[in-house]
Amino acid sequence: MNPPPLTTLDLPDQLGRTWLITGATSGIGEELALAVAAAGGTVVAPARNRERAASLVAAAGKGAGRLETPHMDLADLASVRRFADSLTTDIDVLINNAGVVSPRRRETADGFEMLLGTNFLGPFALTNLVAHRVRERIVITGSDSYKVGRVDLDDPHFRARRWNPMSAYAQSKLCDMLWALALQERLGSRALVTLAHPGWAATGIQNVTGSKLLDRAIVAATSPFSQSAADGARPLTEAALGDLAPLSYVGPDGFMKWKGRPEVQSVSPRGISAVNAEDVWALGVRETGTDLA
Repeated sequence: MNPPPLTTLDLPDQLGRTWLITGATSGIGEELALAVAAAGGTVVAPARNRERAASLVAAAGKGAGRLETPHMDLADLASVRRFADSLTTDIDVLINNAGVVSPRRRETADGFEMLLGTNFLGPFALTNLVAHRVRERIVITGSDSYKVGRVDLDDPHFRARRWNPMSAYAQSKLCDMLWALALQERLGSRALVTLAHPGWAATGIQNVTGSKLLDRAIVAATSPFSQSAADGARPLTEAALGDLAPLSYVGPDGFMKWKGRPEVQSVSPRGISAVNAEDVWALGVRETGTDLA
């Protein structure tokens, strides 16, 4: 017999606990932020878009928890630094959830290729700047696209080589996998680093072809194998709250690992190379000017 479908995202009591969640104004991050607030926790959800931030606060209502939405743009290192400098509370769980896909090559405020800048370099800088405040766990959101990723240390921003969305996204997610490895090595017992991927969650991030017609066709073709944003958030909640070993990688257990219930999954050799992890850490330090003390 098949298990009953997953519906709401319920968390254990989070009263007295504080979560820092990026990318919380839509999709998976929104589901997670609202669930933490409903469970009594305090959520710090830095946001770039003020209208979306206000909508998130309104959606949270006057529940048991508290939701704060200070300004931060992960695609702007000056904004990341301002937010980190303004943070005065300790954090129990840091969820690096924010991510972006684009149909064309763009650059961040610092001249980084947008996917690398938003999916890796911005979170890398943020984590380094606030790590001294994290008391328990850091979750990095990955993707199985890392399995086809290649990090070009000489041209990470695709200034000389040909850019395409898949190559850029896969590179950024491979960087995330390797960054987690190097981060845990440096943190030691100070905090646990885990990873999670949401599978194929219906959040709109896949609509990046530049063609509305093609985007609709992709959504229609994949809808039988996709899951809701709330269900896509479940691997992240397991990575944040589960009794896990360091660097556990949590994702859905179903077809193609696109949907299903959270399970710990294996990581291919590409994502666990200690040498490559150090190279990616050095790339992050070089580009962001941040490091762990």
